[in-house]
Amino acid sequence: MIPLVSSNCYGPLGVCQLPRFWWKALLRKKGLLDEEYPDFSDGLDAGVLRTLGLEKEAALDYLRRNLPTYLDFEAWVLRQKGGSLDREAVEKWNFAVRSRVHTSPAKIEETYRDIGFDKDVRINSAVILNSLQDWQLFYKRDLNTGFPGLGGKVTPLIATIDYGPLGVCQLPRTWHKILLRAKGLLHPDYPDMTKSGLDPRVLAVLKLDVEAVLKHIRENLPSYLQFEGWVLEQTKGRIDRDAVEEWNTFLRKRIHNDAKRTEIHATVGRKDDGTLTSAVVLNHIEDWHLAHAQLVKSH
Repeated sequence: MIPLVSSNCYGPLGVCQLPRFWWKALLRKKGLLDEEYPDFSDGLDAGVLRTLGLEKEAALDYLRRNLPTYLDFEAWVLRQKGGSLDREAVEKWNFAVRSRVHTSPAKIEETYRDIGFDKDVRINSAVILNSLQDWQLFYKRDLNTGFPGLGGKVTPLIATIDYGPLGVCQLPRTWHKILLRAKGLLHPDYPDMTKSGLDPRVLAVLKLDVEAVLKHIRENLPSYLQFEGWVLEQTKGRIDRDAVEEWNTFLRKRIHNDAKRTEIHATVGRKDDGTLTSAVVLNHIEDWHLAHAQLVKSH
Protein backbone atom coordinates (compact mmCIF):
# COMPACT_ATOMS: atom_id res chain seq x y z
CA MET A 1 0.00 0.00 0.00
CA ILE A 2 1.03 3.57 -0.67
CA PRO A 3 1.25 5.58 2.60
CA LEU A 4 -1.13 8.46 1.91
CA VAL A 5 -0.51 10.34 5.18
CA SER A 6 1.56 13.22 3.84
CA SER A 7 4.69 14.82 5.28
CA ASN A 8 2.63 17.99 5.60
CA CYS A 9 0.32 16.43 8.22
CA TYR A 10 0.67 16.77 11.97
CA GLY A 11 -1.11 15.71 15.16
CA PRO A 12 -1.68 17.42 18.52
CA LEU A 13 2.08 17.79 19.06
CA GLY A 14 2.26 19.78 15.83
CA VAL A 15 5.17 17.89 14.26
CA CYS A 16 5.15 17.42 10.49
CA GLN A 17 6.25 14.01 9.14
CA LEU A 18 5.78 12.25 12.51
CA PRO A 19 2.35 10.82 11.51
CA ARG A 20 3.71 9.61 8.16
CA PHE A 21 6.63 7.87 9.90
CA TRP A 22 4.17 6.19 12.31
CA TRP A 23 1.90 5.00 9.48
CA LYS A 24 4.72 3.65 7.33
CA ALA A 25 6.18 1.70 10.25
CA LEU A 26 2.81 0.10 11.03
CA LEU A 27 2.10 -0.77 7.40
CA ARG A 28 5.53 -2.39 7.03
CA LYS A 29 5.09 -4.39 10.24
CA LYS A 30 1.79 -5.71 8.87
CA GLY A 31 3.38 -6.50 5.50
CA LEU A 32 1.27 -3.94 3.65
CA LEU A 33 3.68 -1.10 2.87
CA ASP A 34 4.53 -0.79 -0.83
CA GLU A 35 7.96 -2.33 -1.34
CA GLU A 36 9.41 0.86 -2.85
CA TYR A 37 8.71 2.81 0.34
CA PRO A 38 11.06 2.44 3.32
CA ASP A 39 9.51 2.52 6.77
CA PHE A 40 12.49 4.65 7.77
CA SER A 41 14.30 6.95 5.35
CA ASP A 42 17.54 8.83 5.84
CA GLY A 43 15.70 11.97 4.79
CA LEU A 44 12.53 13.18 6.49
CA ASP A 45 12.14 10.23 8.87
CA ALA A 46 15.68 10.66 10.17
CA GLY A 47 15.14 14.41 10.26
CA VAL A 48 11.99 14.33 12.38
CA LEU A 49 13.55 11.96 14.92
CA ARG A 50 16.69 14.10 15.05
CA THR A 51 14.54 17.19 15.62
CA LEU A 52 12.80 15.45 18.52
CA GLY A 53 15.98 13.93 19.90
CA LEU A 54 14.69 10.37 19.53
CA GLU A 55 16.69 7.24 18.76
CA LYS A 56 15.76 5.46 15.54
CA GLU A 57 15.86 1.95 16.97
CA ALA A 58 13.90 2.89 20.08
CA ALA A 59 11.14 4.51 18.03
CA LEU A 60 10.93 1.66 15.51
CA ASP A 61 10.99 -0.95 18.26
CA TYR A 62 8.10 0.75 20.07
CA LEU A 63 6.05 0.99 16.89
CA ARG A 64 6.74 -2.58 15.74
CA ARG A 65 6.13 -4.18 19.13
CA ASN A 66 3.01 -2.24 20.10
CA LEU A 67 1.31 -1.15 16.86
CA PRO A 68 0.02 1.89 18.77
CA THR A 69 -2.65 4.35 17.74
CA TYR A 70 -1.21 7.67 16.66
CA LEU A 71 -2.21 9.33 19.94
CA ASP A 72 -0.49 6.55 21.89
CA PHE A 73 2.64 7.08 19.80
CA GLU A 74 2.61 10.81 20.56
CA ALA A 75 2.18 9.99 24.26
CA TRP A 76 5.26 7.74 24.04
CA VAL A 77 7.21 10.55 22.34
CA LEU A 78 6.31 12.94 25.15
CA ARG A 79 7.39 10.42 27.78
CA GLN A 80 10.79 10.12 26.12
CA LYS A 81 11.15 13.90 26.20
CA GLY A 82 10.10 14.44 29.80
CA GLY A 83 6.70 15.84 28.90
CA SER A 84 7.60 18.66 26.52
CA LEU A 85 9.20 19.36 23.16
CA ASP A 86 11.58 22.06 21.97
CA ARG A 87 8.97 24.18 20.20
CA GLU A 88 11.53 26.36 18.45
CA ALA A 89 13.17 23.27 16.94
CA VAL A 90 9.77 21.90 15.91
CA GLU A 91 8.73 25.12 14.19
CA LYS A 92 12.05 25.30 12.36
CA TRP A 93 11.56 21.70 11.25
CA ASN A 94 7.99 22.29 10.08
CA PHE A 95 9.06 25.28 8.02
CA ALA A 96 11.80 23.20 6.40
CA VAL A 97 9.33 20.42 5.52
CA ARG A 98 6.75 22.79 4.04
CA SER A 99 9.24 24.86 2.03
CA ARG A 100 11.51 22.03 0.88
CA VAL A 101 12.31 21.71 -2.83
CA HIS A 102 13.79 18.82 -4.75
CA THR A 103 17.14 19.78 -6.26
CA SER A 104 18.64 16.36 -6.94
CA PRO A 105 18.28 15.46 -10.63
CA ALA A 106 17.85 11.80 -9.64
CA LYS A 107 15.01 12.60 -7.21
CA ILE A 108 13.27 14.85 -9.71
CA GLU A 109 13.60 12.18 -12.41
CA GLU A 110 12.15 9.55 -10.05
CA THR A 111 9.14 11.62 -9.00
CA TYR A 112 8.49 12.92 -12.52
CA ARG A 113 8.57 9.35 -13.87
CA ASP A 114 6.14 8.07 -11.23
CA ILE A 115 3.81 11.04 -11.71
CA GLY A 116 3.96 10.94 -15.50
CA PHE A 117 5.42 14.42 -15.96
CA ASP A 118 7.60 15.22 -18.94
CA LYS A 119 10.77 17.28 -18.67
CA ASP A 120 8.98 20.49 -19.62
CA VAL A 121 7.14 20.60 -16.27
CA ARG A 122 8.71 23.06 -13.85
CA ILE A 123 7.61 21.97 -10.38
CA ASN A 124 10.22 21.40 -7.68
CA SER A 125 8.13 21.77 -4.49
CA ALA A 126 8.75 18.59 -2.49
CA VAL A 127 5.31 18.89 -0.88
CA ILE A 128 3.57 18.87 -4.26
CA LEU A 129 5.85 16.35 -5.97
CA ASN A 130 5.78 13.85 -3.11
CA SER A 131 2.01 14.11 -2.79
CA LEU A 132 1.50 13.67 -6.53
CA GLN A 133 3.85 10.70 -6.51
CA ASP A 134 1.86 9.07 -3.69
CA TRP A 135 -1.49 9.79 -5.34
CA GLN A 136 -0.42 8.55 -8.76
CA LEU A 137 1.09 5.34 -7.34
CA PHE A 138 -2.04 4.83 -5.24
CA TYR A 139 -4.09 5.23 -8.42
CA LYS A 140 -1.93 2.78 -10.38
CA ARG A 141 -1.16 0.19 -7.72
CA ASP A 142 -3.78 0.27 -4.95
CA LEU A 143 -7.09 1.42 -6.38
CA ASN A 144 -7.91 -1.85 -8.14
CA THR A 145 -6.65 -4.21 -5.43
CA GLY A 146 -9.83 -4.03 -3.33
CA PHE A 147 -7.70 -3.43 -0.21
CA PRO A 148 -8.05 -6.97 1.21
CA GLY A 149 -5.57 -6.11 3.95
CA LEU A 150 -7.98 -3.49 5.29
CA GLY A 151 -11.23 -5.38 4.93
CA GLY A 152 -12.07 -3.94 1.53
CA LYS A 153 -13.08 -0.48 2.81
CA VAL A 154 -10.62 2.28 3.49
CA THR A 155 -10.42 5.50 5.45
CA PRO A 156 -9.53 8.44 3.16
CA LEU A 157 -6.05 9.48 4.28
CA ILE A 158 -5.49 12.36 1.89
CA ALA A 159 -5.99 15.30 4.25
CA THR A 160 -7.95 18.52 4.01
CA ILE A 161 -4.69 20.52 4.09
CA ASP A 162 -3.12 18.54 1.23
CA TYR A 163 -2.97 20.23 -2.17
CA GLY A 164 -1.76 19.63 -5.72
CA PRO A 165 -0.32 21.87 -8.46
CA LEU A 166 -3.42 24.12 -8.42
CA GLY A 167 -2.71 24.84 -4.75
CA VAL A 168 -6.29 24.20 -3.57
CA CYS A 169 -6.63 22.54 -0.18
CA GLN A 170 -9.39 19.89 0.18
CA LEU A 171 -9.66 19.35 -3.58
CA PRO A 172 -7.43 16.21 -3.54
CA ARG A 173 -9.40 14.78 -0.59
CA THR A 174 -12.70 15.39 -2.38
CA TRP A 175 -11.36 13.58 -5.48
CA HIS A 176 -10.06 10.75 -3.28
CA LYS A 177 -13.39 10.16 -1.54
CA ILE A 178 -15.50 10.29 -4.69
CA LEU A 179 -13.09 7.91 -6.42
CA LEU A 180 -13.12 5.45 -3.53
CA ARG A 181 -16.92 5.51 -3.30
CA ALA A 182 -17.21 4.98 -7.07
CA LYS A 183 -15.09 1.84 -6.67
CA GLY A 184 -17.08 0.67 -3.62
CA LEU A 185 -14.05 1.11 -1.35
CA LEU A 186 -14.84 4.12 0.85
CA HIS A 187 -15.18 3.54 4.60
CA PRO A 188 -18.91 3.63 5.45
CA ASP A 189 -18.44 6.46 7.98
CA TYR A 190 -17.44 8.85 5.20
CA PRO A 191 -19.69 10.48 2.58
CA ASP A 192 -18.22 11.30 -0.81
CA MET A 193 -20.35 14.45 -1.00
CA THR A 194 -22.75 16.35 1.24
CA LYS A 195 -25.15 19.26 0.72
CA SER A 196 -22.94 21.36 2.97
CA GLY A 197 -19.46 20.84 4.35
CA LEU A 198 -16.01 21.12 2.82
CA ASP A 199 -16.54 19.10 -0.36
CA PRO A 200 -19.21 21.29 -1.98
CA ARG A 201 -17.56 24.40 -0.58
CA VAL A 202 -14.21 23.78 -2.25
CA LEU A 203 -16.04 23.22 -5.54
CA ALA A 204 -17.89 26.50 -5.01
CA VAL A 205 -14.57 28.31 -4.57
CA LEU A 206 -13.62 27.03 -8.03
CA LYS A 207 -17.12 27.74 -9.41
CA LEU A 208 -17.61 24.07 -10.29
CA ASP A 209 -20.98 22.36 -10.41
CA VAL A 210 -21.21 19.59 -7.81
CA GLU A 211 -23.20 17.21 -10.00
CA ALA A 212 -20.80 17.72 -12.90
CA VAL A 213 -17.82 16.88 -10.70
CA LEU A 214 -19.52 13.77 -9.29
CA LYS A 215 -20.48 12.60 -12.77
CA HIS A 216 -17.01 13.17 -14.17
CA ILE A 217 -15.15 11.30 -11.42
CA ARG A 218 -17.67 8.47 -11.11
CA GLU A 219 -17.81 7.81 -14.84
CA ASN A 220 -14.18 8.46 -15.81
CA LEU A 221 -12.27 7.47 -12.65
CA PRO A 222 -9.49 9.98 -13.40
CA SER A 223 -6.09 10.18 -11.75
CA TYR A 224 -5.62 13.31 -9.64
CA LEU A 225 -3.64 15.10 -12.35
CA GLN A 226 -6.30 14.19 -14.90
CA PHE A 227 -8.91 15.61 -12.54
CA GLU A 228 -7.01 18.88 -12.14
CA GLY A 229 -6.72 19.04 -15.93
CA TRP A 230 -10.49 18.68 -16.18
CA VAL A 231 -10.94 21.42 -13.55
CA LEU A 232 -8.80 23.75 -15.65
CA GLU A 233 -10.89 22.96 -18.70
CA GLN A 234 -14.13 23.71 -16.85
CA THR A 235 -12.78 26.99 -15.48
CA LYS A 236 -11.06 27.88 -18.77
CA GLY A 237 -7.90 28.30 -16.71
CA ARG A 238 -9.37 31.22 -14.80
CA ILE A 239 -9.05 30.43 -11.10
CA ASP A 240 -9.54 33.20 -8.57
CA ARG A 241 -6.26 32.98 -6.65
CA ASP A 242 -7.43 35.41 -3.96
CA ALA A 243 -10.47 33.22 -3.31
CA VAL A 244 -8.26 30.14 -3.17
CA GLU A 245 -5.88 31.73 -0.66
CA GLU A 246 -8.80 32.87 1.48
CA TRP A 247 -10.18 29.33 1.36
CA ASN A 248 -6.85 27.73 2.27
CA THR A 249 -6.36 30.09 5.19
CA PHE A 250 -9.88 29.35 6.43
CA LEU A 251 -9.24 25.60 6.32
CA ARG A 252 -5.91 25.80 8.12
CA LYS A 253 -7.32 27.96 10.92
CA ARG A 254 -10.78 26.37 11.22
CA ILE A 255 -11.98 25.18 14.63
CA HIS A 256 -14.72 22.67 15.36
CA ASN A 257 -17.83 23.53 17.34
CA ASP A 258 -18.39 21.89 20.73
CA ALA A 259 -20.58 19.09 19.39
CA LYS A 260 -18.13 18.05 16.67
CA ARG A 261 -15.19 18.34 19.02
CA THR A 262 -16.92 16.13 21.60
CA GLU A 263 -17.84 13.58 18.94
CA ILE A 264 -14.29 13.21 17.65
CA HIS A 265 -12.79 13.01 21.13
CA ALA A 266 -15.20 10.19 21.92
CA THR A 267 -14.26 8.38 18.71
CA VAL A 268 -10.52 8.51 19.38
CA GLY A 269 -10.81 7.89 23.13
CA ARG A 270 -9.16 11.17 24.15
CA LYS A 271 -10.36 13.18 27.12
CA ASP A 272 -11.88 16.43 25.91
CA ASP A 273 -10.34 19.07 28.15
CA GLY A 274 -11.25 21.88 25.76
CA THR A 275 -7.68 22.53 24.61
CA LEU A 276 -7.84 20.73 21.26
CA THR A 277 -10.19 22.61 18.93
CA SER A 278 -8.28 22.71 15.63
CA ALA A 279 -10.39 21.09 12.92
CA VAL A 280 -7.22 20.14 11.06
CA VAL A 281 -5.81 18.18 13.99
CA LEU A 282 -9.14 16.70 15.11
CA ASN A 283 -9.92 15.47 11.60
CA HIS A 284 -6.42 14.03 11.28
CA ILE A 285 -6.57 12.02 14.48
CA GLU A 286 -10.07 10.76 13.67
CA ASP A 287 -8.91 9.54 10.23
CA TRP A 288 -5.80 7.93 11.66
CA HIS A 289 -7.72 6.30 14.49
CA LEU A 290 -10.18 4.66 12.09
CA ALA A 291 -7.40 3.62 9.70
CA HIS A 292 -5.47 2.09 12.60
CA ALA A 293 -8.56 0.17 13.75
CA GLN A 294 -8.94 -1.28 10.26
CA LEU A 295 -5.29 -2.23 10.11
CA VAL A 296 -5.16 -4.11 13.41
CA LYS A 297 -8.58 -5.74 12.93
CA SER A 298 -8.41 -6.82 9.32
CA HIS A 299 -4.88 -8.05 8.90
